[in-house]
Amino acid sequence: MHHTSKRSARDQRLDSIQQTDFSLVQLGLEGVVAYLLRIQNALEHRDYVAKRVAVERAEQLVQHLLLHLGEETPKAVIARLDRLYRYLLLKLAHCNMFNDLEALYGCEPIIADLRLEWSIVHGEQRDENLRFSRLIDFDDMLAG
Repeated sequence: MHHTSKRSARDQRLDSIQQTDFSLVQLGLEGVVAYLLRIQNALEHRDYVAKRVAVERAEQLVQHLLLHLGEETPKAVIARLDRLYRYLLLKLAHCNMFNDLEALYGCEPIIADLRLEWSIVHGEQRDENLRFSRLIDFDDMLAG
């Protein structure tokens, strides 16, 4: 019985760590959204220095999130998250190189899909009928 209570305490600590990780991921995604707004504002005002700084910071946040996907996350989920984060980085790079607002707007469904994927991983969403944005064509993402 003593062994069971230790395992239970260990499981509770793991749940607490996973919930903290989930909160940090959500906070990181909110940070990316905030930088997307800065990028949009900078592009609309033709402030290319501010745009470059905001893009670099958004990319740093996305790269950090990409590198810390979590050891407890199933491999299939890691693969989907990895592709979404990398696609987001491609959109940010395209926006930066070509001052393209459309590429910037293309980041929104990617972030929505990231949020949905993470909420499913952490048990926030359990609906089998949930659909991702379908705006992301992984087979075509490098061509566009």
